[in-house]
Amino acid sequence: MKYENELESVLQEIVARWEMPGLGVGIVEGAETIYTRSFGVQSLETGAAVTSKTIFCLASIGKCLVASAVMQLVEGGRIDLHAPLIQYLPYFVLDDDRYPQITVHQLLSHTSGMPDFDEVEYMEFVAHPEVDEGAAERFVRSLSGRSLVHAPGEKFFYSNIGYNVLGDLIAKTSGQTFEAYMQANVLLPAGMPDSTFLPADANRQQLAMPHLRAPGMMVNPSHPYHRADAPSSFLHATVPDMCQWAVTSLNRGVHEGKRILSSASYDRMWTPVARRGSPPFREEMGLGWNLGHFEGTLTVGHGGAGFGWSCFLFLMPGKSRAAIVLCNEESSAQERVTLAVARTMLDLEPHAGTVSMMVPICKAMQAGGMQAARARYSEIKGNSDEYFLNQYQLIDAMLQFVSAGRLEAAIDLLNLNLEIFPESADSYTSLASLHFQKGDRSTAEAAVRKALSLQPDDVFAIEWLARIQKADRPG
Repeated sequence: MKYENELESVLQEIVARWEMPGLGVGIVEGAETIYTRSFGVQSLETGAAVTSKTIFCLASIGKCLVASAVMQLVEGGRIDLHAPLIQYLPYFVLDDDRYPQITVHQLLSHTSGMPDFDEVEYMEFVAHPEVDEGAAERFVRSLSGRSLVHAPGEKFFYSNIGYNVLGDLIAKTSGQTFEAYMQANVLLPAGMPDSTFLPADANRQQLAMPHLRAPGMMVNPSHPYHRADAPSSFLHATVPDMCQWAVTSLNRGVHEGKRILSSASYDRMWTPVARRGSPPFREEMGLGWNLGHFEGTLTVGHGGAGFGWSCFLFLMPGKSRAAIVLCNEESSAQERVTLAVARTMLDLEPHAGTVSMMVPICKAMQAGGMQAARARYSEIKGNSDEYFLNQYQLIDAMLQFVSAGRLEAAIDLLNLNLEIFPESADSYTSLASLHFQKGDRSTAEAAVRKALSLQPDDVFAIEWLARIQKADRPG
């Protein structure tokens, strides 16, 4: 790669300016891993360095592997992509007359209309883990009170819940646990011996711990996990293992001469089904893979973030190149790393880019509270050469405050975000959820109604209003 030396210094700059605890990067060309680098530490508490053996949580990147497993079962005649889900999981029921129409294809492409967790609900879910083999089926059965957000097949709506249902589908149609099937039929055949969907099987000494900026960087006080959520969120893997997955995918299902999935299945997974509209990497949705273009080059891949991790996997099939980016913190730093790596892969000069104002604002908040945070924002808000800010940066930080148990500070941060972005419907919805947690239902309802006045079709605001009103009803 023409700018390999420049990439090294750019990655170091990003790590330093964003105050990232740890980072792992790998680049593949053809059947070879041509570049791997490790930066920082697995944990700020232990100081253990990130190495090639470090195991990161890959969050939603696991969905690519789940989709591949479903396609294996399709090839084996155990699943029909266009059959109703209830044909395989008869206990799958929603509080919606349309649910029997949902197909496996629609779940894979996020077009089923299945609802999803909101962020606060998601944190609560993984804070109460279930680890036994029955967790997946219990989760599917627990969905009976939920409704669809749109008609099956109508449009794209991202659903972690839908992919967790697919995990149970894999288990029931294969006759194995989800984790055992994935290990035997996807991970090991793809050359990924250090990878698992069952964190208990990972070497804890090699785990990259999740970190929160709340407001100073800290290890997440709980290690998030729920077995029913493994298909959506809890693939654990190393950079070298993910490079092998990239090689297998570039080779359209072949690893070291052995085929684990047909080329025709890749055609199906990499064919656009629904518009996402988030360039450059998420323009359209296939089956488990996002499709996009970077500097005119076709990309397929998936990202992930949550609970104190962030990551991105992307392939450039036309260039026979791919890359993996793994971080043990959650911010747009991952996006800056991904863009720098992608430019280098196309022989373009990489750049570190600007830093989110969230970083200096949180640093000031740690040193002097909200007054210092507001003062710091006033100092830097005109400095677009170094910093950027959109309505989601402080919302993302707020969620990390909640994970760290700092509810009042999270509310303060949201109020600052609303001073900067007064039309942020998402900020009002988040504010409603926090006041609801505090037991202040009247303030919560006022906030969510403000969100709906700004964005009447916001799914999560609608759900929060129903939840608040239900809580207010006697009995």
